Amino acid sequence: MVSHSEIVKAPIAKVWEHFIFKIDHPENFVPGVSDVKVLEKKTDYTLREMSITMPDGKSFRFSEKITHAPYWVKFLIAEHPVYSGYVDNVAEAMSDNETKITYSIYWTNKSTGEVFNNTDVPKNAVLKTVDFILKHNS
Repeated sequence: MVSHSEIVKAPIAKVWEHFIFKIDHPENFVPGVSDVKVLEKKTDYTLREMSITMPDGKSFRFSEKITHAPYWVKFLIAEHPVYSGYVDNVAEAMSDNETKITYSIYWTNKSTGEVFNNTDVPKNAVLKTVDFILKHNS
């Protein structure tokens, strides 16, 4: 598992709005994401498909089942050519105007059993999220 946390100067309610927006629009929050398609949207989950280009230049198309409850979103891999697992996004109020955002990646290579350990991926995603929130915090 790899994770990264940052504190953003925004109330948790605003961060939560952005977490929910991210379900349909991950390209605003995660580097390398493109061609997002929401396949199914229910009250208790969303299925989406998208492409992602990793920092090493490899690109993948995959699908996820996304569930959420206040201040936590889980992105469970439904289909991926290399990895199985999930990503958790968690928001924690630090004060009325500050929220800690943590992204944790729990991916395993399906053929080798190797645990995904590139710390740049959650770090860059959290930093892009913080930047988006700060630019759209009104």
